[in-house]
Amino acid sequence: MIEFIDVYKSFNDHEVLKGLTFKVNQGESFAIIGRSGCGKSVTLKLMTGLLKPDKGKVIIDGIDITKATPGKLAQVRKKFGFLFQSGALLNSLNVGDNIALPLREHRELPEPKIMGRVSETLKRLGLKHLEHIMPGELSGGMKKRVSLARAIIREPEIILYDEPTTGLDPIMCNVINKLIVEMRQKLKITSIVVTHDMNTVFMAADRVVLLYQGKIISAGTAAEFKKMGDAYVKQFVLGEAAGPFQDEDELKLKEKSGE
Repeated sequence: MIEFIDVYKSFNDHEVLKGLTFKVNQGESFAIIGRSGCGKSVTLKLMTGLLKPDKGKVIIDGIDITKATPGKLAQVRKKFGFLFQSGALLNSLNVGDNIALPLREHRELPEPKIMGRVSETLKRLGLKHLEHIMPGELSGGMKKRVSLARAIIREPEIILYDEPTTGLDPIMCNVINKLIVEMRQKLKITSIVVTHDMNTVFMAADRVVLLYQGKIISAGTAAEFKKMGDAYVKQFVLGEAAGPFQDEDELKLKEKSGE
């Protein structure tokens, strides 16, 4: 469903991705982990054509979007739903209008059918009868679920989750993780999860890649990541301050200070 082939991306003199290569199978839940600034969000933007690589190919369902015409790219983007880290709900619109926005934008259905789809989607996520509530009246967890409802309202083939559990308490994190699993199982959706939360990885991911310095340094199933002896993987999974990542940070600081 998704393939990156030797992808490079820089911003000014800063190389973010340095030959990124991976495949995501249809219906799979694929997690991308790594420290802040390692290129995870850039990878999502390349996936949707919001950015173009300096070199390499990004193939979505057989189409190389780096060479696609604007019309073809627009068609490919319809395959995606996106759950933003912040939720990105519009505070001026009620819950129903927020969720209906993608359908109205593409003018695919008459208004009665749109609102029927909204009600059905809210019910699926355990949020019945919230159409007229404003986002400011919702808890953080409910906002995330409403945002997920908006992401799936057009029945996409792929959902991109950008830090889906950020800012949530442990109980609500588990609720969101279970929803990710449920969306994949019931809707047969291909899921890409960018996260720092290893609980999300172990609950919701089939396969995992660890990004570091613009490349994948480890890859495997979620179960394999729990047992890996690689020092970088162990430090990230356990969240330890000391380890190879910290050593690299200290080396960079010394280089900058001239020591």
